[in-house]
Amino acid sequence: MGSIEQFLEQVARRGSWFGGGSVAAFSAALSAALLEKLVFHAPTARRIQRIRRSCIELVQRDAVTFSRVIQAIRAGEHQAFRRTLKSATEVPCQVFEHAQVIRAVCRAAQRSVEPRFRSDLRCAMAVALAAGESARALIDTNLAWLNDARYAQAVHRRLRSAGHTRTR
Repeated sequence: MGSIEQFLEQVARRGSWFGGGSVAAFSAALSAALLEKLVFHAPTARRIQRIRRSCIELVQRDAVTFSRVIQAIRAGEHQAFRRTLKSATEVPCQVFEHAQVIRAVCRAAQRSVEPRFRSDLRCAMAVALAAGESARALIDTNLAWLNDARYAQAVHRRLRSAGHTRTR
């Protein structure tokens, strides 16, 4: 991905494949990074670290998968479009799931985080909420675009189960 400035330049550039999905993934990674330093339960901290790393990978993966969707559209390949859009939908689904875990860990950490660091915890929670809502918006757009009721039901079940995430 390069530096943060390079990422922001890519997002801002017209025609860039880095868009909402990449931004949602980066937001979840930022939230996880902030939370990581506040959590002292080692297994939970390792889980958050894995989520942060996964989200950084999803930044690039979102751009790549969405570029494939556009290529299929331009080529007029309907089956490839459906297949690539489902693949592209996987990225915001993972971001949403990660954001739900981060939010659950934030809620669980509220009592254990020292008062002077609670602003960081609230920030992590707010950014995770934004990442999750952004991911959900992208998912909803992709599902409407696909117009596949069965697939949409499966995705919505997955999102509902992610909303019931446990911290450990």
